[in-house]
Amino acid sequence: MREQQIYNIVSFIKEETVYFQDKARGISYDDFLSDKDLRKILNATLNELVLATVDLAGECLRKARMKVPITYKEIILSTRELLGAVAMKTAPLAKLRNETVHEYMKINWKNIQFMRTSGIDIINAYLKSAEKYLKVTK
Repeated sequence: MREQQIYNIVSFIKEETVYFQDKARGISYDDFLSDKDLRKILNATLNELVLATVDLAGECLRKARMKVPITYKEIILSTRELLGAVAMKTAPLAKLRNETVHEYMKINWKNIQFMRTSGIDIINAYLKSAEKYLKVTK
């Protein structure tokens, strides 16, 4: 059962990173500001990507029989000894998620920009390390 759940999380992250990149490609701040649907899609996708990454981190910790902390940031940070330095780069994404949930327009745009320029790459690097550690197949 756990293997299927892990596979589902990995597949979801892969699909959502592509979806986010497609939706965020070429948009300007004015587009983001004026298109409520686009804004909601990008904010929700950012949120879901971070939550799925936290879930993946939790699976890594469970496999190692390590305690799963309470906060999103700590969950990701706790995987450092399992996945390496990529955990340190990934943990700050929890802050993006928290800011996005509260819908602060200028901060959300900044977060969308970060995800477009490097956040997705960070998630993909974390995903690659987690897949290797968890030995994800299918």
